[in-house]
Amino acid sequence: MMWSWKLIVVTDESRPSTSIEGQAGRRSTVLHGPEGFFLVMVALAVALSVWAAPVSAQPSDSAQPYQLGLAAFLLYDPDHALMLFEQCIEETRNGDSPQRLDCLYWSGRAWAMKAALAWFYRTSMVEGLFKSRWAIGAALDRYEQVLAKEPDHAGALLSQAEYYMAAPYLPPMAYGDVAKARALVARALALEADNPRAHYLQARLDLYHNNRRDQARTGYARVRDLLERGIGGVEAVLLQRWVEFAQAEVAFLDQDYPAAIAYADAYIRQVPDGADGYALKGASLKFLGQEADGEAHLQKARAFNPHVRRYREPSAKPVAP
Repeated sequence: MMWSWKLIVVTDESRPSTSIEGQAGRRSTVLHGPEGFFLVMVALAVALSVWAAPVSAQPSDSAQPYQLGLAAFLLYDPDHALMLFEQCIEETRNGDSPQRLDCLYWSGRAWAMKAALAWFYRTSMVEGLFKSRWAIGAALDRYEQVLAKEPDHAGALLSQAEYYMAAPYLPPMAYGDVAKARALVARALALEADNPRAHYLQARLDLYHNNRRDQARTGYARVRDLLERGIGGVEAVLLQRWVEFAQAEVAFLDQDYPAAIAYADAYIRQVPDGADGYALKGASLKFLGQEADGEAHLQKARAFNPHVRRYREPSAKPVAP
């Protein structure tokens, strides 16, 4: 059976060969909770509105498309982000500035997001396969360009690692090389010991590839600690969501359904249309005997995304040991 990241946690022994994401590895102030997340989104929306302002009202340097590209990326608009990052790359083509490297890297991340959305919202297997593979190829090309200029770029190393871990946003047949992913994550951690993105990916390796749920649990807790200390840069906005959901998955595997629901609720508060959060919460509610409420959450999850992952549910018949 081939696994997708959207069909997981069927039994305690189930470990899909999946994981994704990269890391920027910079510092910034982290805004916590739904209110903080809302303020981040409002700020980013305002930043995007600058792009539509008259040319006379805009700065002419390449910093603007780069910053607005990041805003578009965090708002899950890869097409707009790519347009802005390409403008930044074009404007810095005659130099070797750090900003050019940043634009190349985040262009790769935007292509990876485009691959994610193409597969996640596919209308058919063939369409999803074609579009996602084409986009991830463009992302990998960008990461190679970054590493050619800066071999120790932690973000690019981790972005490659997510691909070799069989990225959840790609078709289930898009398997990679888990041993290579382990090596890339280890190298990133050697370069940046407090890189929250690297710890997040290591925890996913421990959970789904190394059969070490205890280490995964510790790893996710380390990510939360790093975020609370203000480490993570641009990536912290995304990590804040992902770590909530990751801990919900661990709690579900632990059969600690109240904790799984609490983490799922924290994720849903940050991502109100997060289909996976509703699906996990629905399955957990069923295990607590709340069948009707659980089914309502599952239906809501499928309304947001018909391809939402499916979690193990209570069986009417005893399960053979």
